[in-house]
Amino acid sequence: MQYLYIFVGGAVGALLRYLFSFMSVNSTIPTGTFITNVLGAFLMGFLGTLTLQYYKHNPHLKKGITTGLLGAMTTFSTFQFELIHLFMQQAYLAVTIYAISSYVLGICLCYIGVRLGARIS
Repeated sequence: MQYLYIFVGGAVGALLRYLFSFMSVNSTIPTGTFITNVLGAFLMGFLGTLTLQYYKHNPHLKKGITTGLLGAMTTFSTFQFELIHLFMQQAYLAVTIYAISSYVLGICLCYIGVRLGARIS
């Protein structure tokens, strides 16, 4: 049964990821991937913390949200590929800004999400 939850969550997450990708059309830095990944980091902290408390009796739903939805929505491989692409275009400043801001903001937002989720639960 958990596979069904992960499958459905993954389908929704992949669709959201695809829709966010259209934000990057006229930008040097891949805006869609950036927003998706930092939003996903916040939601993983927030929803991951909440689901530990609220969905103790339904672990399948937790897996569907965290592993399925957020796992499919965020994408480390696309992030890495985009960094390499920018590097090969010699956009070194963009590579640096994109990489550092993604990592730092992702960690900070995940932490804020965990703290906020703990406060609510």
